[in-house]
Amino acid sequence: MTAVKNTEAPDESLAALARRVKSLRESLRLTQEEFSRRIGISVSFASLLERGERAPSYETLVAVAKALEVPLAELFRDGISVQPEEPSHARLLEFARRANLSRAQVDRFIAVGHAMYGIDLDRARAKPPQLCGVEGCTRPVLARGMCGPHYHQQRRRRG
Repeated sequence: MTAVKNTEAPDESLAALARRVKSLRESLRLTQEEFSRRIGISVSFASLLERGERAPSYETLVAVAKALEVPLAELFRDGISVQPEEPSHARLLEFARRANLSRAQVDRFIAVGHAMYGIDLDRARAKPPQLCGVEGCTRPVLARGMCGPHYHQQRRRRG
């Protein structure tokens, strides 16, 4: 096996890392304050990292990757930070970029999508959704063990 030699000078490597971290932070529309809070470092240290004036420890690099929601190796990769698997995902990214959406606006956009399609990602990760108790129905439960249509149908029969 041949070892890969890093031909960049240490300062160049640190500068490349700094640009990458800043680019990834900005792509998430995180302020330096929010970024530093996620990592557990001071804003001034985050600024020094992004300017390439301080070399982070391994533990800090791991925290940076976690804060930026990327694998650690992504911090050292050249080029575009997100490679969508589907062309439609790229269209969503392009929409958010062209519309210059803030992080709050993106979060709101995602919340609308969750509501529109009945997706609750936090609940889906925790446990499978409870299904309607009416035989043959596979929709998620709204109330009293039934999906929305069956629940409202039963209420109309009672009323």
